[in-house]
Amino acid sequence: MSESQSPTPHHDPDKGLPPVVPPSGRHIVQLFLIPGIIVAGAVTILLGFSWLAGGSRTPEQFLKNIDSSNADVRWRAANDLAQVLKRDDELAADVGFGLQIAERFARALDELERAERFFLDAAGDARSQAEARKSLIAQRNYVQYLAACLGNFSVPVGAPLLCEAATKGRGSDEKLRYTVRRGAVWALANLGDGQKRFHRLSDARKAEVRRELEAAASLSHATAEWARVALAGLNGESMGVIAALAECAKDPRDIFLREQTAHALIFWEGTPEERRLADDTLLLLARDLGAGHDNRIELKDGE
Repeated sequence: MSESQSPTPHHDPDKGLPPVVPPSGRHIVQLFLIPGIIVAGAVTILLGFSWLAGGSRTPEQFLKNIDSSNADVRWRAANDLAQVLKRDDELAADVGFGLQIAERFARALDELERAERFFLDAAGDARSQAEARKSLIAQRNYVQYLAACLGNFSVPVGAPLLCEAATKGRGSDEKLRYTVRRGAVWALANLGDGQKRFHRLSDARKAEVRRELEAAASLSHATAEWARVALAGLNGESMGVIAALAECAKDPRDIFLREQTAHALIFWEGTPEERRLADDTLLLLARDLGAGHDNRIELKDGE
């Protein structure tokens, strides 16, 4: 067979890239338009939540939730407010709002004692006892968070109530009483530290706060005395805080309370007489030998 007639070897065609096809309109929609719609929807939802959150942070909305008939809603609203007050200087300097929170704290302390009596008197089936315990725990939380709220105001309208709660507590159960006292002492520490926030306000805003306190102090209402004490404190006069803390420092039973008292005293100066009392109290605490019990145990749901 001649060379010209030799069989030609068979070769498979080379494999290459797929053919380039221009994108269709449907493909462009899938690539760009649909993801864009998804992103826009997500942004809209986030903005909606931000708007709702902003609306819920007005004094009126906070008070509405704090006054809710649902105990869980109440203490959670108080908890949220305590956090917001740390960052919102304008809200923290709102005299009227602060006095309304102080009123609710005073009522909450009375309600705590009623809840404790109801719990102690609860008899019958386990369900009734569990409900009474749940009510007591929710009310205790409510009191603790309202105390924290008063401590996070830069206007010290809650000082008289916190001093009383710090020295006396509430309730007949020792752990419950010390829980209230410790919360009040911690709030007093924050309240003392928060006075720096007030001094950072503009002169015009500070003058406005003083006018609001003067107006509130002139009313024939329970809040008038709280406003007078707060105004005295802003003017460099005594609010009784250091005397209350000095009394807490002498408590023989709760080591942790005395430790918190030492921390709180750092943030208060007061009058010259009060500064001497604070120095003497800190010296006393520095020599504390740890007598008494460490009542750090909280009343928990499972107890």
